[in-house]
Amino acid sequence: MIKGVIFDLDNTVYNYDMCHEYAMKKLGEYVCQKYTLNLEQFVKAFDEAKNYVKKRLGNTGASHNRMLYMQTFLEIIGEKPALEAIMLYDFYWDAMFENMRAFDYVIPLMEQLKKRKIMIGILTDLTAHIQHRKLAHMGLSKYVDIMVTSEEAGQEKPSEAAFELMIEKSGVLPWELLMIGDSYEKDIRGAENIGMNAMLFEMNKKDSMMINVLECLDG
Repeated sequence: MIKGVIFDLDNTVYNYDMCHEYAMKKLGEYVCQKYTLNLEQFVKAFDEAKNYVKKRLGNTGASHNRMLYMQTFLEIIGEKPALEAIMLYDFYWDAMFENMRAFDYVIPLMEQLKKRKIMIGILTDLTAHIQHRKLAHMGLSKYVDIMVTSEEAGQEKPSEAAFELMIEKSGVLPWELLMIGDSYEKDIRGAENIGMNAMLFEMNKKDSMMINVLECLDG
């Protein structure tokens, strides 16, 4: 019997790719004007900054920290990060939130889970602060009982550390949890390796997610 449903956040609960593409476009336009760069220079310097942070921090939540990306980017282009990093960080996330909406299936499904007294969790890579902000922005915080980020777990999915911490917080057995996520490697294989049930979220089938999840619970 399933006692808890655990959701990945980015590209499972909302369209991260669309929001990120828009935010990077807006950031690029702003940065190119402010620092007299062309788009190619911006992309090259930002990619260099992102790759540096990821290589240095490895498989951790902090490797996604946009503040570190902005700080390193400014260092690369010869600007003072202490003066500008917070501003660029806020600019990026403000643009992300402009288009961030939960997929249509999410709130109705979470309401059904609440009626059935089924626990709702979020298991997500990235840093805790920004992932909590996303939930609040989309009006989902009130539905979520437990949350684990890769920042808290110390390692990203599909590491056992992230899934073990979620199981510990849930207080139930692994096979009493259903993981829903868009990444086969990170979400599905990670969950199944530790004994959890798993369901792949596919963007082109999102309209049938509620039916599929409820059928899984009833089955």
